Amino acid sequence: MESSHIGNGTNINNQPFEFTGKALEYFSIWIVNVVLTILTLGIYSAWAKVRTNQYFYGNTLLDGASFRYTAKPIQILKGRVIAFILFMIYYFASMANPVIASIIFLFILLLVPAFVVMSMAFRLRNSMYRNVRFNFDKKFTRAYKVFFIPAIFVGGYLLLASQIEYLQSADTETNTLVGIIIAVLLLGIVLMFPWWEYIITRFKAVHAKYGDADFTFSATMKNYYGMYIKAYLLSIVIFGIIGAIIIGLMGSFTSDTDMSSGAHSAAVPLIIILLVFPAYLWLFAYFQTKRTNLIFGNLNIAGHKVKSELKTGYMLYLYVTNTLAIMLTLGLLMPWAKIRTARYRASVTSLDVIGNLSQFVATQEQYQSAMGEEIGEMFDMDLGF
Repeated sequence: MESSHIGNGTNINNQPFEFTGKALEYFSIWIVNVVLTILTLGIYSAWAKVRTNQYFYGNTLLDGASFRYTAKPIQILKGRVIAFILFMIYYFASMANPVIASIIFLFILLLVPAFVVMSMAFRLRNSMYRNVRFNFDKKFTRAYKVFFIPAIFVGGYLLLASQIEYLQSADTETNTLVGIIIAVLLLGIVLMFPWWEYIITRFKAVHAKYGDADFTFSATMKNYYGMYIKAYLLSIVIFGIIGAIIIGLMGSFTSDTDMSSGAHSAAVPLIIILLVFPAYLWLFAYFQTKRTNLIFGNLNIAGHKVKSELKTGYMLYLYVTNTLAIMLTLGLLMPWAKIRTARYRASVTSLDVIGNLSQFVATQEQYQSAMGEEIGEMFDMDLGF
């Protein structure tokens, strides 16, 4: 633990997170979860999620105390049944009548903001640290304001894209108009996505609580656009170079009279895989690292600041070795991969505490004891948001 002082003499203690889970322990939980989920046709997955979360929460420590996950499997199953019913209604409607399917799709889209709020409330209410619950303010009106513009663009694009085969039978002018609308919506999604992610992430952060202490989010929209623009430019440059290399190699193969056409056919896909796959993995590691650091590095609670210092190179190493291990063992090393990833993430995450963390937690415990249990848990659910 490191400590320092700020200008007014207040002591700042850096409290690192720690993950103590072991691969063999988690493997015994994971294999039972997999087998029972298969045997029950997916019903046991709700119990599997609770057991998994309880293990990972219980092995995540801050200042020597672990987190707790308190959800009941039946609550999770309830949310999944609702999600499954909605999906099946839309699926059969799309097979029967595209117009009815479109109406149902729009209805489900209207429910998404409410589902996000209920899901966040469920997740946080069932997370505890030192007997103090996290919580989430159910601001449904605010949620609909936040999701309104993204829903129009994404919903409009998905709706038109899902009906494209029916629209193709229309006249040429209609097809052209639909094509233009789809292109505009897609361009809008690309250009506005950083802003959407910013306002949605900020909405989730500022309505979260620990006891009676509110979280704040100090990242700006400029930070998000900066991150995405760098990622876009890197993608263009990297895949542009790869494309030029592939075109050059294909040209040299064509002019090589000693190489058979069969060898050409085998060499080109192999070269594409060897060039594209590592580039994709690096870009994925880069984006996930920057995004995670941006989100968690800008979370504050009552003056206490979260720090996240993931490194792209090490995340790439984890992705590559984890993927290879899982592939070579037909999935049996998945628990090992999850454990080592969780251990690394915890090792580079910490909390800058102003003063004493125990005093802060004690204050929240007193508030929670006075507040008692809230009502309204019936309408919280886990839908995967």
